[in-house]
Parts: sequence; structure tokens; C-alpha cells
Amino acid sequence: MIDLLVWALRKARQQTLTLVEDLHQEQMCTQSVKGENHPTWILGHLLLGDIYLLSLLGDQNLSEDFSDILAKYGPATTPVASTHYYDSKQILVDRLTITGLQRLDAIGGMMNEDLTQPMPDKILAQVQPTIGHHLQALIFHEGHHGGQISSWRKAQGFSAAIGAFAPQGF
Repeated sequence: MIDLLVWALRKARQQTLTLVEDLHQEQMCTQSVKGENHPTWILGHLLLGDIYLLSLLGDQNLSEDFSDILAKYGPATTPVASTHYYDSKQILVDRLTITGLQRLDAIGGMMNEDLTQPMPDKILAQVQPTIGHHLQALIFHEGHHGGQISSWRKAQGFSAAIGAFAPQGF
């Protein structure tokens, strides 16, 4: 089970990064409608999840800038069309690459029994009672936001991005 979780999380992150690979900084905060989750917000939101996961797993403490990231990219925030308000694409991609590898290492070092450990976050535990449930939810979460970027690309007139789940030569 651990190997499947690692595989799915790796592929989901690869897909996310592929979806923004050809975008320029000035395109990253464009919105089709006010309040839309644009690529910059989505990358920061996923980074927030990575940082929190690593703290839940006891792999790291929350980063010093966690509060700032939460204020910009948290679930209660409304994205704005301003590149000046957010971190650059390069900073977000670099951090997501690093935290993505860190989470794979942390999860890869787990035993299947670890997945049954109770979720320490009391709010999340209401819908994700164990660490295993949370990791499964993170796969869905990244895929959900990847779908938002894919739809955003179409609305902005970008071509589809062939991603991590397509066979070679597809």
C-alpha cells in the first residue's frame, strides 16, 4: 500500500508541474472570472498541504513562513489577480519539488501499520480519521486542483498538457 501511495503522489505532483511548465510568470495569476483559483494560488495551496503533512508525519516542524503561506493560499482565502501579492512561479515550483520529494521520502519510510494511526488534527480527523485516509485524500486533492489548472488552461486558450498519466507517444 505504501508503494501505491508514493506512486500516486509522485504522479499527481508530476502532473501538476507539467500543467504549469509552459506558463510565464505574468500568466500565472490571470483569472477567467474574479476569485478563480489561478495556477499561482493552486501551487501555493498545494505547498501549504505539503508543509502541513510533513509536520503531521513528524518529519519537520512547520516552516517559519507557514502563517504567511496560510494567509495567501489557505482554504479560506480568495485568489486575486495580482502577481505582486504572491510568490513567483519559480519559487513555488522549486518549493513544491523539494517538499514533494520530502513527503515521498517520509511516506516511503512508513510501514503499512502506520497508515492506521489516528489523524492528529482534530478537525481533519472528522473526515479523515487516520493517516492513511489523509494520504488518500491528498491524492484526490492534488488531482482536483490539477483539474482546475487544466480547465483554466482551456479557458485561457492554452493547449492541453500531456501529463504524467498518459502513455508515452500518446
